[in-house]
Amino acid sequence: MYEKSNAVVIGLRIMQRRKALGITQAELAETIGVCDNQISNIENGKCFLRMSSFLKICDALDCTTDYLCSGMVKDDLQDNLVDLLSLLSAEEQKTVWKLLDAYIHREDNTLV
Repeated sequence: MYEKSNAVVIGLRIMQRRKALGITQAELAETIGVCDNQISNIENGKCFLRMSSFLKICDALDCTTDYLCSGMVKDDLQDNLVDLLSLLSAEEQKTVWKLLDAYIHREDNTLV
C-alpha cells in the first residue's frame, strides 16, 4: 500500500511538471523511449519506473530526482514554494494567492 501511494505521488509530480512545460504524454514518451500508454500508467501510479526511465524523465522534464521523490528542490523553504508555484497555471496561482491572503488576514489572530 505504501509503495503504491508513492507511485501515485511521483506520477502526479511528473504530470504536473510535464504540463507546466507544455509537453504532451506522447512527446515525453518519445523522448524517453516508451509508449504513450506507459506515460499515462506512470502518471496514474499504475506502474513503477525503471531507474533508467526515471532518470530520463528527470532529464526530459529538467528536474531533479529529489523533486520527483520528495517534492523538495532546495533546502530553502522559500525557494521550494517559488518552484512549486511556478508549476501552477496563472489561474491556480491566483487561487493560492487568495487563500494565503485570507489566511494571513483572518480575524482569529491565532498566527504564531
